[in-house]
Amino acid sequence: MIDISNKVQRVRHVLLITHPSVQANTFASYLSDQLQISVEVHNINKPLMHRLPKGVVILFDIAISNKKLNSIWRDLIRTQIDAPRLLIINSAQKYELYEMTQWPSLYGVFRHDDDESRLFEGIRAILNGEQTAELSVMHPAMYGAGNHADADDNIPLTERECEILNELRHGATNMDIARALFISENTVRTHLYNVFRKLSVKNRTQAVSWANEHLRH
Repeated sequence: MIDISNKVQRVRHVLLITHPSVQANTFASYLSDQLQISVEVHNINKPLMHRLPKGVVILFDIAISNKKLNSIWRDLIRTQIDAPRLLIINSAQKYELYEMTQWPSLYGVFRHDDDESRLFEGIRAILNGEQTAELSVMHPAMYGAGNHADADDNIPLTERECEILNELRHGATNMDIARALFISENTVRTHLYNVFRKLSVKNRTQAVSWANEHLRH
């Protein structure tokens, strides 16, 4: 996934690809202060409007992405950014190895429950020019050994929605889900509304039935 023979000039610029929000802007400011770097928030639903510096570090918030957006951004990163350095953040699911290799210039994956110091350490290592697999912090539990695609590639849900659906499979209430994911109950209800709409189901039982049939993890 990483060509370590290609030395990249050190660039102290980070692009956070996510949904613009007060929370995202606050995190970007905090990250900038902690690492003394320039951090730009970019709307995940909009294309790039300007050329980025060579070797820019990209933080891709996969929790609010989906299969279609993943595909779009893989192509953008591959074709429109010179020598990018990619970190996937806020991951909640396991991935097959073939899924990981689809991402260009992928240096690592951070879980949604990783300590922020772990993320900062990984970004700092990349900014300092380290390009070894050790900084990619890929947890062994985060990916499987398979190398084949399956029907789940067409799942229409975002990763956060899949995560909430998985909580439903374990009998969690809205309050349980809110506490587990550190979000409000209103946010949980909004996600569930979107899940029911996308799956064309009418209740939690039908949603769980769909999940048991279609979700691998």
